[in-house]
Amino acid sequence: MNAQQNIDFIHNQRSSDLSSMTTTNGPLGFVGEWTAEWKVSGASTEDYHKFAKAQQEVYGRATFGWAYWAYKCERPTGPQVEYREQYHTS
Repeated sequence: MNAQQNIDFIHNQRSSDLSSMTTTNGPLGFVGEWTAEWKVSGASTEDYHKFAKAQQEVYGRATFGWAYWAYKCERPTGPQVEYREQYHTS
C-alpha cells in the first residue's frame, strides 16, 4: 500500500476493529506499542506525521489507553516520528 492507503487503513479498518470491541460495560481495550515507523516507498516526513496522527486519533479511543514505540529514537536515520518530538509539549 502507498502512504495514503496506509493512513486510510487506520481510519477505516483499525477504527472499525476498535469500535467493535468497545461496548457499554464491555472489556477495557488497550492498543499496545504502535508506531509511526513504516517502510513505504516515497513516503515524506509529512506522510509519517499524518500516519502518526491518524493512529493517535483512532487509538486514542481505546478504553484503557495505548503505548507508543518509541518515545525517543537514539539514532534517527530518516523521517521517523518520535513521540517526544511530535506530541510532547512540556
